[in-house]
Amino acid sequence: MHDIPPSPPKAPPEEPDLPAEILDGYLSALQKGDQAAEAELLAAHPALGPWTACLRGLDGLAAAIAREGEAEPAAALPRVFGPYELLAELGRGGMGVVYRARHVSLGRDVAVKFLAGGVCASGEQRRRFLAEARLAARIRHPRIVSIHDAGDRDGQLWCAMDLVDGDDLAARLRDGPLPVAEAVHLVVEVARAVHHLHTCGILHRDVKSSNILLDASGTPYLTDFGLARGDDGDATMTGTVLGTPASMSPEQAAGRVREIDARSDVYGLGTVLYEALCGTPPFGGSSAIDTLLDVLEREPLPPSHYNPAVPPLLDRVCLRCLEKAPSRRPATAAALADDLESWLAEGRIVPWNDSLANRIGRLIRRYPAAGFRLLGIAGTMAIVLLRCLANPETVGFYLPVLFGLALWGALAVFWEALGTRRPSIAQPRNAPRPTPVATETWVAGLVLTDVISVTALLALVDGKSGPLLAVYPLLVAASGLWLKQRLVYLVTLACLTAHAILAVFVPGPVAWHVAGILDVLILCTAAITAFQIGRIRLPRAATR
Repeated sequence: MHDIPPSPPKAPPEEPDLPAEILDGYLSALQKGDQAAEAELLAAHPALGPWTACLRGLDGLAAAIAREGEAEPAAALPRVFGPYELLAELGRGGMGVVYRARHVSLGRDVAVKFLAGGVCASGEQRRRFLAEARLAARIRHPRIVSIHDAGDRDGQLWCAMDLVDGDDLAARLRDGPLPVAEAVHLVVEVARAVHHLHTCGILHRDVKSSNILLDASGTPYLTDFGLARGDDGDATMTGTVLGTPASMSPEQAAGRVREIDARSDVYGLGTVLYEALCGTPPFGGSSAIDTLLDVLEREPLPPSHYNPAVPPLLDRVCLRCLEKAPSRRPATAAALADDLESWLAEGRIVPWNDSLANRIGRLIRRYPAAGFRLLGIAGTMAIVLLRCLANPETVGFYLPVLFGLALWGALAVFWEALGTRRPSIAQPRNAPRPTPVATETWVAGLVLTDVISVTALLALVDGKSGPLLAVYPLLVAASGLWLKQRLVYLVTLACLTAHAILAVFVPGPVAWHVAGILDVLILCTAAITAFQIGRIRLPRAATR
């Protein structure tokens, strides 16, 4: 239990007739501990009485705050709490602490969860804890942890639930992925449980590996309804981000609360399947903001990228659950379970329509370093080819340009392959995360390749003074997509240097005023890009 801090003291009433020197003398007497002088001043000036009460209240509040900041020693176990005997702590999180306990009169072991903060918990924390207990108490399913009892004992909220002897799935996956068939069977069980929630009018909204408990035989149980929403609605406002960054759906990551429905939980099931197959979640940056941006903007690599044992059909099922648009995911958790059971039994899945535009868009988002460059290079090559068809005499002039564009595209693919190279499947989960998130060295090599390729192409087409020079500010702006100011400065320096080399070493006249204007535009673009990155880095730093 936590002590209740005293109420903040009331400020004394204003006393316009009380001279400042009297107050100074009184404070001086208090600081020196001169009780005689203090009593003399109080007798001569009764208006000092409220100041005395205020100062003593402040002293008490400061002492209470100091005690609150001290680490509270763990209570000795076992100990009795109502009808339960607390035996051992099982775990703790943001909302509460869970103990293994025994019901004394029934002789049955259960898990007892206490709201963190005890009597000092905020009203919102108490509301969420009670809402979780009420929702979980409505549910009876063999794969969902049920709540049997709850109460408020001396201001401490608690609830008693099924005890699952074992660890959670996240802890199990620290040693590596599950066998493919075992992972699929596990997700089928959890998907059936999630579908049962949906038929009861409940959205879980936090389906992830750490909320799936495994007993000694490996049987999964879904738990933790701290973010669940019942059919009686939810007071969460639009713009509120709910869930865990690595496992939340894009609509949750964007705070689009009104769009969250059963397909958001299907997305969570997709992250569980992905993690069970690969040993790593589909997204996970160096901060919560990085992860949220990946969830919103990038496509995950196929599970087979990390685990070659995963077949293509299972890749498709998993990636379909992780679609950005809810309309392209399985409509229900039951539909996902049916698909996975069909794969287990017959090695096939239900086909679905997927347009060519969607497939191309996913490829570009999955491999953005090469994807966007190849898109631009292919468009440029198409224009050059049309020019050659319209004027065949220009073929000789443009052949080196086409070769240069093709080489640039090949280098982009090389850098993408280097940045997304397949890690060892035996690598433990607590080792450095094997993600496609590029290191600064890798990104620097990629963007410097862009500057060199652009400069070489401009030299080939005698573009040292033409409008194509505008590509340099574009490269500076594009470097800001990595959200690294040092990278922006590096690309800016490289573009200024490349422009100078073009002007000095490539034959032909140079309009120096135009060159100067271009350099100013490059610097202005760099300043604007770096400024915007600095604004974004504030919340990034706060989440580390």
